Amino acid sequence: MQLTDDEQSWIQGQLAVVDRFVGDYGPADGAGAAEGLEGVDQAWAAWLESGPRTEADDPDSIINAVAVALGQAVVEALDGFMWVTVFEDGETDLAVTGLPAVDLLFHPAEVVALEYQAHNATFLVQTRDHLIEQVRGTPE
Repeated sequence: MQLTDDEQSWIQGQLAVVDRFVGDYGPADGAGAAEGLEGVDQAWAAWLESGPRTEADDPDSIINAVAVALGQAVVEALDGFMWVTVFEDGETDLAVTGLPAVDLLFHPAEVVALEYQAHNATFLVQTRDHLIEQVRGTPE
């Protein structure tokens, strides 16, 4: 299903959260700070290493924001991909799909939650690039 206005607003809000997250956990002097998803990957690694600094650093909040950044990076990288609402097991969730052109449904929040549990410090760029390669059928 297409996103509601509230869901679209929520995604925009999460992108603002991830911008603050990158500002808080990126390199302190800004030197060596990466842009886009690479910067989120750097901030994620620093956050995992240092642990939450404030109440706002609740893992679920960070997982949601980082998941939206990952999903949005896929949407921006692949023509025809978009955010959708998915109904599974009696619950709704946001996912990224390329349907009807590409038979792929990607749940960024599940990926980020699993990587958090595994304490994997860098995976965002690799995950995005893997999905792009999978869809395009050629290595990036």
